[in-house]
Amino acid sequence: MKVVIIGNGIAGNEVSRFLRQGGGKTEITIISAEEFSEYDPCSLPYFIGGEVSRDAVFRRGMDDYQANDIRLVLSDGAEKIDPVGKKVITASGAEFPYDRLVLAHGGSLFVPPIPGIEKNGILSCKELGQADRLAQHKGSQAVVIGSGAIGIEAAEALKLKGYTVTIVELLDWILPTMFCEETARRLETDLRGYGIEVLTGEKVEGIEGDTAVSAVVTNRRVLPCDTVVIATGVVPGRALAQTAGIKVNRGVLVNKKMSMIDIYACGDVVETFDSSSGESCVYQLKHNAIEQARVVA
Repeated sequence: MKVVIIGNGIAGNEVSRFLRQGGGKTEITIISAEEFSEYDPCSLPYFIGGEVSRDAVFRRGMDDYQANDIRLVLSDGAEKIDPVGKKVITASGAEFPYDRLVLAHGGSLFVPPIPGIEKNGILSCKELGQADRLAQHKGSQAVVIGSGAIGIEAAEALKLKGYTVTIVELLDWILPTMFCEETARRLETDLRGYGIEVLTGEKVEGIEGDTAVSAVVTNRRVLPCDTVVIATGVVPGRALAQTAGIKVNRGVLVNKKMSMIDIYACGDVVETFDSSSGESCVYQLKHNAIEQARVVA
């Protein structure tokens, strides 16, 4: 059986691990738009802050794919799925036939339409290539736009590097999808005690500077800075699924077996359900990705 996995992150690689643990002679191909072997996105802020080396972020070396008889295709993202011909077409025009297909390509950073968002010094840290640029950037004053987990961790990393850091959150408190207001306020107090300024209920209206950023303008103030980190959330990669006619909402819709007839999905790309409330939800967390991968395999 030929299994093609789109995405070389935690979800996709866990599927391949579980399949290999199950034995058999499944042909496994992993396709990735990135140029790196598997790494842990949760480790990137620790690399940026200098707490761990760059090598420490990797979960799998290139030799591990070969040792487990996994074909790895890098720097060539999937662009189209032909569910009738059962093949994946990549950006280079290469075609990969499959018996079973796994969508584990995660999502992309949501970049808000802020005037000036294209200027030099505006960075992010969702992917390793982005984290490399942020780690190498020379700055001293940073504004982090967004206060999800990535935003909070990026702020802490930059503070460790010696930056003065301000977090700007549009909603009324930080980590609004994770915590109630009371808990979030306690964390805000801790962050301020650590030397990180936190501004909530504040909208970024523009970014000033000629070619490079010099200030962030909100609806309440001007924040001088030489570095801006965009941490405004991750949008599940729905477009690829739609080329196969797969139903999507906020994410790719799956059943309790994470499947859609010979096509499966797991990780940040999927919209599933809350086992307690039964409500539809998107869980972009590592442990969810691993458990979903186990179900797929």
